[in-house]
Parts: sequence; C-alpha cells; structure tokens
Amino acid sequence: MIRTLRFLSRELLGQNRRARALLARYNPRAFFQVVDHKLKTKAVLHELGLPIIETLAVYHRQHDIARFAAQAQVWEEFVIKPAQGARGQGVVIVTGRQSDRFVTTEGRLLEVRALESHLSDILGGIFSLNQRYDDALVERRLHAHPLLARMSFRGLPDIRVIVFRGVPLMAMLRLATRSSKGRANLHAGGIGVGIDLASGRTTHAIAGKRRLMAHLDTHTSLGGFLLPRWDDILTTATRAADAVALGYLGVDLTLDHEAGLHILELNARPGLSIQLANRRGLRPLIEEVEQCTPENLSVNERVQLGREITAV
Repeated sequence: MIRTLRFLSRELLGQNRRARALLARYNPRAFFQVVDHKLKTKAVLHELGLPIIETLAVYHRQHDIARFAAQAQVWEEFVIKPAQGARGQGVVIVTGRQSDRFVTTEGRLLEVRALESHLSDILGGIFSLNQRYDDALVERRLHAHPLLARMSFRGLPDIRVIVFRGVPLMAMLRLATRSSKGRANLHAGGIGVGIDLASGRTTHAIAGKRRLMAHLDTHTSLGGFLLPRWDDILTTATRAADAVALGYLGVDLTLDHEAGLHILELNARPGLSIQLANRRGLRPLIEEVEQCTPENLSVNERVQLGREITAV
C-alpha cells in the first residue's frame, strides 16, 4: 500500500498536471489543427517521407458522396474514417463483400446506401472534435503482422509511443477485444500492454483498471513478446514527432503483414492509461528530459536517450 501511494504521489502523471505542466506549456493550441485533422497530419508526415496509409478517396462536400458507389466497386477492403474523429468513433472497416453488400469487421452486412449515409453523417460533423463539420476519407485496409494478429481479437493492433521534446519515453501495445468491437482503443474496451522501451518486449497488461496475464478472448499470454522492428518503430515515432510543433505527443503506429510499418495518427492529448500498462509514471521521465537538451541531439541520439532514461 505504501509503495502504491508513493507511486501515485511521485510518479503518476494526472490529468490536471498534464493540462498545466505539459499541454499549456508545450502544446500551443494553434498547432492542434494539424494533429486533429488526419489529412493535414498525413500531409506533414508525407513531406518527411514517413510511412502513411494510402488514401483511396476524400469527400469534402455532400455532393462528393455521389462518387462513392462507383469508386467502391474496385475496393475489396477499405476503411472509412472522419478526418477529425477521435477514439475510433465513426470508423467503419469493410473486410469484403457478399453479393452487393459490404461486410464489416463486426459481421454486419451494409448496402451502399448505408455507407453513403454514414459518409454524410461524417461530413455533418457527428464524429468530429468541433461537432460542426468534417471531411471523410477512405483508406486502404491494413492487415496486422502475424505476431500482433495472434495477440489480438480481430481488429488492427497498434503501438502508441509517447514522445516528449523529441524523446520517446513510454510505449504501449493496444489490442482489440470482443467488447471493443474490433477497435484497439482502451476506452472502448481494448487492452493495453506495456512495452519495455529499451528492448521492445511486452511486459504487463490492463483492461480498464484490471490487470491481465492473457487476452480476455484469445487467452494468449501477453507478456514477454519481442515486438518486430522495434528500432524502426522508435525511430519513426521520433521522426513523426518532429513533423509538428508540439512538445508532448502520442504517435500511433502499426505493422502491416506485407507493407510493414505505418503511422496511423498523432495525438496531442494522449491518454494516461499507458502508465498503468507499464506500471510506472511519466512524471520522473519527463523531469529527466527537461533537465537535458534534446533539441541539440539527432533522432538516433534521442532514441538512445529515451532508452537510457527509461532503463533506470
């Protein structure tokens, strides 16, 4: 109990402290418009030559949706997303077809009209952060690396890396569950698995505030897996953080079984449950970076610095 209280008081980063000490100081709201809009995020990442998911179509206005039915004829699999959505809301993943209907990851059969109606809802701002308007995009569907697929229940597992002032400090593997309906988001019922930053090996796991040893649905053990391409993941996350003028950032990435590493999105307000999955707090790690001068270091040097700080 004493050790837990000490952890909470000295190490854990809470929402109030995150807002005052990090977001207000390091993340000017003027720059949120880039990370809060997936198309703008893709543009800045593309400029740096970073791996992003192929965009199949973009819809800005209601009359643009008239193109969808014809375009969708050549897409076997695809993902519809709101450009300004959050927490996986408004995302529809199409995995195939049955006759003239589209099959989703949840097993639903949807006609073209249903998807057109969903696109219309996206443009109307139902899922957007500002609740006023939005753009809709269709992306190529990715397929998880075999190791990640084995650990998850359907859906696309992803890896979140917290980068502070250009230094990666904490990482977590997010897995979909039956209750999360194929989404890896923790708030929707997904599982968070801590990752040792130095080695890339999975450690502890949580679902909500519950600690886990194995996946709730697949019963696969979640600890002790060495994630593939871990050096590339850390390097890519660090480079992605350099693409925007934000000091505190969550970078979400995934591994496709054929196309390899891709950046999914950037998050200017990353959740704090990553600390529970790693069973350590962000505060001392952030304080350590604040005492350094990471701006003068190369990407590789900053990755190494993050590994050294978290290994203590």
